[in-house]
Amino acid sequence: MTDADARLKAFLAEDAPGATDPRFRLAVLERIEKRQAARKLALVIGLGVPATVLAAILSPQLSHLAPPGAMLLVGAALGGAASLWALMQMRRPI
Repeated sequence: MTDADARLKAFLAEDAPGATDPRFRLAVLERIEKRQAARKLALVIGLGVPATVLAAILSPQLSHLAPPGAMLLVGAALGGAASLWALMQMRRPI
């Protein structure tokens, strides 16, 4: 290798990009996280709204079958179970 080749190689190596670009990597990871969060939120809302409407529709019919305070306990238990399920969905990776 001649001296000119060595100088040219050194000159070109000065402006070479790094092996990794941390800003680009963080931007990509942020986009992925936002997309996953939006998908999880859509899933929780998409299943939660119909379940709530169904419970509201069926509540008067089911209240005749149970003692007066039982429907309150059943509603609280279903709401707690749904909240726990939603929390687990938000923490679970897709």
